[in-house]
Amino acid sequence: MIDLLKKYDKFVAIEREATSKQVRFYNSRIGVLKEWNVKNMIIYIYRNGKLLSVSIEDPNENKIRRMLDKAEDVFNYLSQAPFEIGENRNYTNNKIFDESVVDDEKLLDKANEAINGAIKEAKEVAGVLYGTIEKIKVYNSKGITCEDKNSTAYLSLRAMNDDASAHAVSCSRRLDAIDTKAGREAAEIAADVKDAKKVEERKYDVLFTPLSFADLVSNLGNFSSAFAIDAGYSFLADKIGKKVANECITLYDSGVERDGIFSRKFDDEGVATAKTKIIGNGVLKTYLHNGTTAMLHNAKTTGNAGIVAPHPWNLIIESGDWKKEEMIEEIKEGLLITNVWYTRFQNYRNGDFSTVARDAAFYIKNGEIEHAVKGIRISDNLQRIFENITALSKEIRQIYWWEVENPVFAPYALAKNVRITTS
Repeated sequence: MIDLLKKYDKFVAIEREATSKQVRFYNSRIGVLKEWNVKNMIIYIYRNGKLLSVSIEDPNENKIRRMLDKAEDVFNYLSQAPFEIGENRNYTNNKIFDESVVDDEKLLDKANEAINGAIKEAKEVAGVLYGTIEKIKVYNSKGITCEDKNSTAYLSLRAMNDDASAHAVSCSRRLDAIDTKAGREAAEIAADVKDAKKVEERKYDVLFTPLSFADLVSNLGNFSSAFAIDAGYSFLADKIGKKVANECITLYDSGVERDGIFSRKFDDEGVATAKTKIIGNGVLKTYLHNGTTAMLHNAKTTGNAGIVAPHPWNLIIESGDWKKEEMIEEIKEGLLITNVWYTRFQNYRNGDFSTVARDAAFYIKNGEIEHAVKGIRISDNLQRIFENITALSKEIRQIYWWEVENPVFAPYALAKNVRITTS
């Protein structure tokens, strides 16, 4: 490694090597098996109060030297910025690691299992199964040199019947833990959608499935980043120690979760990851910090770097003691929403947002599902929804797909008086 301290006051170098494989299926058949091999390095260099990052594909010493030479010309145009590197070497590493997540034959077998399970109830099945092996190294100016390796597998599948559809996911650090029954479950939900009807625009009690609730939790976790607070686009600003959710809500971020697919031994600064309570019994306890935001907030890093913006690893909602069926029975008039997408915020500072109910959704009357519904949009406030959650299930599922950018361990959640609009 080049001695960066000869030229810079501080630095962090992150080297990542990954092998990823994707099985894509459509029209109920496997269509493509793809493979990617990636090796890159990002170096953050800091001198005289100015921070710059450089990225090198397939790095070697000559490429690194050339890129750093070019960086010298850029420093003159940079503004001053604070930069601090956190330190905590108490690494925990009991994560699951599974080399077989990139085994071609096993991936194809898993994908076929999911298709065959779903096609018994659905007319068409489409989706993807991913497997990734990742190796990460971090070096920094505090003398830290650390290495980690991780495995990830996840299935995302849609089952379709005429105009009806349902979505299911399964995630794990082990390929054999991917639950291919998720495909059959999605197919059964889609099969229940017949003659979907419009509903009136007003407030309803809503039962969110783990898939739909994870989207809301993911956004809540992102708003807890100290970068979002400092940038002025989080409704959680100035609310440490204040109630921001119903007392049944306890939210953790964990970088050490044994089967959390984003768990890592250390963050981008080389700081040990941890399990951090963001919300406890409805009260906001902390923001997520890297070394710089911790310095600015007079706090300690939570091991969530992102050099520029701290971010969650795996978000975990503490489970409740309800069964799904009991939650449905509690609803006098309401909706069961299985999935949402295109979640957009009209006002980040207030938490006002809207999101579209995708795939199957159902109308509930006097504790029973009566019929499917369509054209639903949630138009509400994120804090108000979390304040109005009154029940959580015992069952928890790990959810990750392109609408849920960080994995979420989510239960079923019953929220009162959710504002519904229609399209």
